[in-house]
Amino acid sequence: MITDWREADLSKVLDLWNSFYPERYHIDMDILRINTVDHPTFDWGASLLDLDFEGMLRAFVAIKRSPCKFHKVADADAMHLSALAFTDPLQMVDLFGESKRIMRQRGTSTLLFGMDSRHFWPGVPTDKPRLRDFLMVEGFSLSGEYFDLERDLTDYTPPKELPTDDVEFRVATEEDHELIVKFFEREFPGRWKYDILTKIEKEGTYNGIVILLHKGGVHGFASLQDVNSKYPIAGAVWRNSLGPNWGTLGPIGVSQKVRGHGWGGAMLSAGLLELQRRGTKRCLIDWTTLDEFYGKHGFEKTRIYQAGRLQI
Repeated sequence: MITDWREADLSKVLDLWNSFYPERYHIDMDILRINTVDHPTFDWGASLLDLDFEGMLRAFVAIKRSPCKFHKVADADAMHLSALAFTDPLQMVDLFGESKRIMRQRGTSTLLFGMDSRHFWPGVPTDKPRLRDFLMVEGFSLSGEYFDLERDLTDYTPPKELPTDDVEFRVATEEDHELIVKFFEREFPGRWKYDILTKIEKEGTYNGIVILLHKGGVHGFASLQDVNSKYPIAGAVWRNSLGPNWGTLGPIGVSQKVRGHGWGGAMLSAGLLELQRRGTKRCLIDWTTLDEFYGKHGFEKTRIYQAGRLQI
């Protein structure tokens, strides 16, 4: 029996997710809700469940609309396959077929795997063959390589001392709000602005951001999350795998006008030192291709993904 998520028992969805994916991808109920039914791009009509006659969940698919209503995106017409899991691929074929039919009726022609607003996945994980096989049979093309990086911060020491002349690195406060907004509007007006300002609003605090101050303005930032974060997003979806003293860093960026001075690396060091001060041990940086940049700070690849695209 195919039904939509209005009938979903989220505890069954969570159980199926955690039985389908390896332990490093296990999630909890807060993560599931934040990234699906609680997000404004969640598509209640195209997101479907398959239940047997006894009410057992056999498969699910979660679809999100383009976030173009909230920020600029590369493909405003594309929709996102946010999540799926199944016990039997035959049920998944039928379920996904119905979901694609609904999306086609709405005029959608392109479906991306992950990469959605409040994403689980930056791409298709390379260490889940059953998922990759299903997607490739369905006609998804896979390309590129993205990855997550991790290290233990217990003994972290910056490779270089932080600069102190005419620059300050510190945790943001409410008084920095206008400067932070101006910075994002000037430098990162798309997804990063939306994600960071939404997170500030949801959590009611600015202590998840370390900023770089230079000549009276904000010229850099690093987004931090740890066990005290109330609205875990991005790399924090894998917090269960990271352990009890988990932390994440990212996104991170500096103004174009100050690049080339080593302040990007210093911004990273400042963020990592703040996480270390808060007691973070295992730290994750998600959805990146900059292994050399982060490798200078002791980070190593732990999860690898490929972009997935389907013309429906």
